[in-house]
Amino acid sequence: MIKQTINVEKEFGTDIIPYLVQSACHYDCSLHIESEEKNINMKSIMGMTILRFVRGTSFDLIAEGDDEQRAVQEIAACFQ
Repeated sequence: MIKQTINVEKEFGTDIIPYLVQSACHYDCSLHIESEEKNINMKSIMGMTILRFVRGTSFDLIAEGDDEQRAVQEIAACFQ
């Protein structure tokens, strides 16, 4: 299991949600976001719609499975 804190460095609209879900579905590992005491499955479009990625905020990206390292690196890069 890998847990990495991601700092949102850009302003994002809700249009990033489908992109993140689609990206997460390319990995075999489980991917979750912990934010404000919520644990959201990144492969769930319904769960992801409650998140807002505002510049200056942060969240924890958690991956567990065979390709967890690659998944965390590639998803984290979206926010930098």
